[in-house]
Amino acid sequence: MSNSDIHHREPHGNHPMSLIAFGLLLIGGALSALWVITLAGLPENRTLNITYGVLALGCLVSTAIIFRYLTAHLHHSPVMPDNTPSEIERYLSKVR
Repeated sequence: MSNSDIHHREPHGNHPMSLIAFGLLLIGGALSALWVITLAGLPENRTLNITYGVLALGCLVSTAIIFRYLTAHLHHSPVMPDNTPSEIERYLSKVR
């Protein structure tokens, strides 16, 4: 019997969308750096500059939307693992 409820918590504390959002954040940061670098070549590199800027903005906005969704709708921290009993026990066993 499969559980089709989308509002479940991951047993390991990390939601898969967090990984996607983190990747988008890294890509958006790299594209932002390229956007700033191409500012020096204006007006010759105008098309490339606009392309990097739009892609960087798209990645960063997508990351914000994913983090907002995870926080508001799934009640799941996009950055830190959940405080599930198994996660607390794993942490305490490592610290002790």
